[in-house]
Amino acid sequence: MKSLICNSEKLRFVNTIVSDFVMARIAPGFKDNYKTQLCFCEECSFAFYKYRLNEKEEFKLYYHYRDEEYQRLREQSEYWYTKKINNLINKDKFALEEQKKVIRKILKDNSINNIEIALDYGGNEGRTFFDELGTKEKYVFDISGLKTVEGVVNISNYEDLKNHSYNFIMCNMLFEHLTNPVLVMKKISAIGGKDTVYYIEVPSENPFLRGNKFSIAKHLELVFNPNYNLFRLAKYYFKTRKEPFMPMKEHINFFTIESMKKMIELNGFKVVDIQENSEKGVLGTAVVLSALYKKE
Repeated sequence: MKSLICNSEKLRFVNTIVSDFVMARIAPGFKDNYKTQLCFCEECSFAFYKYRLNEKEEFKLYYHYRDEEYQRLREQSEYWYTKKINNLINKDKFALEEQKKVIRKILKDNSINNIEIALDYGGNEGRTFFDELGTKEKYVFDISGLKTVEGVVNISNYEDLKNHSYNFIMCNMLFEHLTNPVLVMKKISAIGGKDTVYYIEVPSENPFLRGNKFSIAKHLELVFNPNYNLFRLAKYYFKTRKEPFMPMKEHINFFTIESMKKMIELNGFKVVDIQENSEKGVLGTAVVLSALYKKE
């Protein structure tokens, strides 16, 4: 077994399982949870699950992402994931503005403007765009089957992406889900030009570096968040106490600044900037990792 980012064999392992919800999506009717391991690379600090979803399983997990059936199935095992939470995650304007603020900041910090043609790779409905991002054309490439918002054009065939020239290609909250992040990086590279600016944003939540226990402040933020049902939160908390360490959910990759830098540079790109910023959202305050890069 090697690191998916740097190919190092210096790995640590923790035994765990695939979560109830992911099992219900990818293998409905299967009685026992798949066993897997959470791996940590001591060379690049990248963490990932040994079990990797195949193309068919990825499709099952993310098709019609966060629709009614997705929400219903997820709430069966993750009791806090109510219809209210699902709807807020999909459409909460404050959370969207927080994400846009982070993108604006890194672009401004690096004097990048005049972005006329922009693509959101894996961008669901295209809600992350703002006025200065894609002043002439805005595109989304996504497998979820969701209808894009007004002003954003959906491209559902990867080969059709090559018919356009992009000033900016972004991947927001995508790489933490990918079975093969390096392969997707290469696919994105193939549709960009020599002057294209690339952007990746992922949660900064590496469990081996930050720990997996909620802090008191994080507990209080959840408890006093009016969007949550306290009974369901408590029920879920006691359920997780009986589970192995971090069962595999939708996030199967965990990046750090170091591992993000390694992934960019080892694949022939030049890092423009990497930042960590806070984003407030429906699920509380999170730290996100943002990277700007270009082709060498």
